[in-house]
Amino acid sequence: MYNIKAAAKILDMPKVTIRSWETRYSAITPARTESGHRLYSDQNLEDLKWLKIQVQGNGMKISEAVKKLHASRKKFIVPNNELPNRETLEYGEQIDQLFQAAAEMDTERFNYLLDLHFSLFHHQTVFFYIIAPLMVRIGEAWENGIISVAHEHMITHIVQQRFNQFFRIFPISPNLPKVMALSPSGEQHQLGLLLFTLFLRENGFSVVYIGPDTPLEGLEEMVAKQNFKLLCMSIASPKMLPLANDYIDALAKANPEMHFVLGGQGVDCEQTKENRWYLGSDVKVWQQWLDDQKF
Repeated sequence: MYNIKAAAKILDMPKVTIRSWETRYSAITPARTESGHRLYSDQNLEDLKWLKIQVQGNGMKISEAVKKLHASRKKFIVPNNELPNRETLEYGEQIDQLFQAAAEMDTERFNYLLDLHFSLFHHQTVFFYIIAPLMVRIGEAWENGIISVAHEHMITHIVQQRFNQFFRIFPISPNLPKVMALSPSGEQHQLGLLLFTLFLRENGFSVVYIGPDTPLEGLEEMVAKQNFKLLCMSIASPKMLPLANDYIDALAKANPEMHFVLGGQGVDCEQTKENRWYLGSDVKVWQQWLDDQKF
């Protein structure tokens, strides 16, 4: 831990700038001594160093840099109650091993362990019951200062690669509707969206994965010109539901033949309404929905 004088020297930053970024923009949250003096962790220094590069090197506004930094924490974090407890406990050893490799930034071992698990277990088991709870743990460790944002970016990149690999291996049925997958603007979580995309791909759907934090601008023209029949969105909070429905309304006008699936922790019940399905985050519900369709 470092006091503000030491932190300023290490970072080559004025103390007043560090205080301003902390208090005005909530960039970091340092610890405090009993007498109230700030103490900065290695993670705090790394975050400040990253922000300094964005502001001084890339010309980004500090408010935008802080927003981007905080968003990076959330990409793969899902609430604990999305995860099946029994299966998570069952694969606790595998999760622990991967977490340790991530904490040590040992990418070779991390990839070796993933290869091993994919060879021993069904890919759904690895994605849903090993990788998903691992990413929850990674996110919590980041927030608690146990690992740095660099660790989170490293694991995010590797996990995204694994999903992409599996997206490509399943055969596509030309008789099934073409799908677009995204999360609306402001929604940074994407693990649920990745899992649902994987579910569709292994069932023969052609899915164009757009990803999280997707603005509505440009989508209306895209769905009008391309042959998309189904759009899937994921939200992590019920607060995002009105915005998601706005997307659906706008895109339905652009392409009246489209249907919509909305999932994630922000959807609290299974229901059908006009041209849209609300499916939540339960893979069993997803399968039941697919079995009921006449695609």
